Amino acid sequence: MTTSSSLRRLKGIFTGNHRAINQPITSSTPIDRSSQAIVDSFKKSSECPNFRRKFFHYETAVHQLSEAKHFSGIIDIIEHQKQYPDISNEFFVTRLILLYGKVKMYRHARKLFDEMPQLNCPRTVFSFNVLLEAYLKSEIYDKISGLFRELPPKLSIEPDLVSYNTVIKALCKTGSLDSAVYLMDEIENHGIKPNIVTCNTLLTAFHESRRYTEAESLWNMMEKRNIVPDLCSYNIKLNSLVKAKEVSKAVQFFEEIVNKGFKPDMFSYSAMIKMCMREGNLEGAKMWYEKMMQSGSIPDHRMFMMLITIACSARGFDFALHLCKEAMESHNAIDNILMQRVVDGLVEHSKIENAKELIKLAESYKSFEYELSLPLHN
Repeated sequence: MTTSSSLRRLKGIFTGNHRAINQPITSSTPIDRSSQAIVDSFKKSSECPNFRRKFFHYETAVHQLSEAKHFSGIIDIIEHQKQYPDISNEFFVTRLILLYGKVKMYRHARKLFDEMPQLNCPRTVFSFNVLLEAYLKSEIYDKISGLFRELPPKLSIEPDLVSYNTVIKALCKTGSLDSAVYLMDEIENHGIKPNIVTCNTLLTAFHESRRYTEAESLWNMMEKRNIVPDLCSYNIKLNSLVKAKEVSKAVQFFEEIVNKGFKPDMFSYSAMIKMCMREGNLEGAKMWYEKMMQSGSIPDHRMFMMLITIACSARGFDFALHLCKEAMESHNAIDNILMQRVVDGLVEHSKIENAKELIKLAESYKSFEYELSLPLHN
């Protein structure tokens, strides 16, 4: 789908029942005109209180303007919101702060946070946490610890568990794992009990850093403090075993997850399929795929790509064809190059009709513009 057609569709969402701008946006329209049309339409639609309550409009607009590199337009539509009474509502303002974070405009997120008193908007630990999250989404990890130390005493805000968890995650992202562990100890000194989010963040970091002894110590600490591991906790450990190529242990641990009463999800199965992919074991990958489908877990785009890749590498083009059909049926677009690889493989194995079937099916798939061709084959 072209950028201009996406923007045209977006403009229709914003205008809703309002009269649409008559000027059509075509593929020859300069991107700045298309983007500005969205900004103007959005600002007009913002006059409606009901429009302002539906925040997916904001998320869609900001995403599309970011894709078009029209960052001044993002500032324009968010600044425009200051004239409405909603701006005195902390929840409304924090959503705007987070929008800035999602497009990595962290300085503007901080500016809006600082302006909250002037906008007669309460500024509590909730908005402080959202500011930290905006920096996290902007991937400005090294600034988060400073904000955490600087702002609460200045603003008379008492950090809560969400605050600590965000900072711990930022420290793990910067590789400051020892500082993250120290901060978890600090939590308890403030009478706050770490939760499963705290532990899963540290478990991920320990396993990624191959500090397995400390990961096991954390598991023991969780048990002593009655912090019950969730499926995410088990998936972290499962992925670690797969990365370490501990095949038998990974299979055994997967069974342990089931025996503990958890229903493995797509991430659990993805780990096992990756393990088979590393070994070039197509039959194993097919087995785990079938188990996943039987469990009701639906593969996402990345998993379909991974499975089709291993099927093609093992020359299992019948399975690859099946996966392509399943992907399109579940509205997951497969990369055009990979899809063409499946077509070529089917032709190479004299399965011309199957290749034609896949091309025809791809042509009917409206969400992604496939350009497949039947190769010449002697």
